Amino acid sequence: MPGYVPFAVADQAAVFLTDLQRVLRERGLLARVLVEEGRLPRLRVINPEATTLVEVLSASPREGEWFYWWSWAAPIVEVTHVDRAADRVGRVLAVAAPHAARPARDHTGRGRVLSVP
Repeated sequence: MPGYVPFAVADQAAVFLTDLQRVLRERGLLARVLVEEGRLPRLRVINPEATTLVEVLSASPREGEWFYWWSWAAPIVEVTHVDRAADRVGRVLAVAAPHAARPARDHTGRGRVLSVP
């Protein structure tokens, strides 16, 4: 089977993802480890305040070191830094704060607020 993952690698990845899952849940995110035989486990993370904000993460080794990975195959951080990984995932899945209204500017572009009668 192409792309088959050895059990030992899949099991270790599941352990690392479960660690991250715990921290993300403590921070209020929904997180679930997904396991399929022969594949690397994945961690689906959802922001419950905006359920369209979803990320699917993985954990796998690169050159002998284990990393958490984004769905677009970019490393997040080494698995030894679970809190740092949770911080980064939390920022990606955060609901953007509304922008403060900008004051009106005059036509000169100097930033003076126009008086409104």
